[in-house]
Amino acid sequence: MENEVNTQETEQALISAIESLESLSGEEINFLLDTPILDRLLIAIAKPKQSADQTVYEYLLQHRTGLTILARIRNAINLNYSLKGLVDSNEVYVSPSIHQWFTSGVMFLQGPERFTGLMGLYQDGQVKFAVCARDAKKGELLGPNDFVFIDAADAEKSQEGLSSPGQLIVAVRELERLLNAKEGLESCYQAYLTNFPWSFGAQYTKIQSHESLDDQNIPDFSAVRVRDGSRDIFEIKSPFLTLFRSNNEFAADFNDAWNQTERYLDFVRREADYLRRQKGLRFENPHCYLILGKDLSDEQIEKMRSKERMNPSITIYTYDDLLTLVSNTVVFIERLKKSDNFAPKPDDER
Repeated sequence: MENEVNTQETEQALISAIESLESLSGEEINFLLDTPILDRLLIAIAKPKQSADQTVYEYLLQHRTGLTILARIRNAINLNYSLKGLVDSNEVYVSPSIHQWFTSGVMFLQGPERFTGLMGLYQDGQVKFAVCARDAKKGELLGPNDFVFIDAADAEKSQEGLSSPGQLIVAVRELERLLNAKEGLESCYQAYLTNFPWSFGAQYTKIQSHESLDDQNIPDFSAVRVRDGSRDIFEIKSPFLTLFRSNNEFAADFNDAWNQTERYLDFVRREADYLRRQKGLRFENPHCYLILGKDLSDEQIEKMRSKERMNPSITIYTYDDLLTLVSNTVVFIERLKKSDNFAPKPDDER
């Protein structure tokens, strides 16, 4: 009888809690559950495996009822919150993501199976997909600044000039060849990006070398963005430049490179009208990429990330990052070529 009373009281408490949740906004629910409360709820249903001596099967048997309830919850989530659509003639699922880095958009997973596949972003009416642009260390947690988000249509435009599909893998192998040969000449990497502008995250239709802004400001490159025809700036240094002193403070070469990028950005912002009218170069909300260094330590990379955070308009890529970005861009474009459109058609269009 006592258990029956406790069960009834618990049921009423759960109903009351559910009714309270129904009256809250998503943000309020997230604030409430972004605490140990959610973990306590799951643990109350079935305690996680703790004993190393207990086999997984013995654990499943011991907590059979609670684990079955959790499996039912998971199944309900899979069925009700992973949405099915068609890309070309292929069935895909679009699922919510645990990562939500942008307040003005929503991130999702898209793939042939539920809650798996490409990481995407829907923002300002556009669907974009994430391509990793950082050489992540094992166990390192990546964030929004470690990815390039590519619009599928922009990616197609960026590589319209490809003479053959074989150029995709050639771009990866050529960069690997330069780095494996320990090529230190900046001009070789400048030529590389000029020849393969699409390889830099499929964001640019062309990358032009040494477009002088004036007599004192001559960056290595300015690159034409696919999305709006405006330009960004590239400053490229040797992979093997000495960037740090023995105490892991920035060396003069790094400081000189950083100061250059800041000077270029300041100039194109102040002289945007002059550059457009006199030079035919359009700079709107320009970004600058500083590419330098290779095989740096975790401490050195963190120092560069700290420097980067001081100016959000400058992104520093090591050559390890560049190789990661090029390789992942190639994979993305190859997947793109297998489908006419990455955006699923709604139910009424299928």
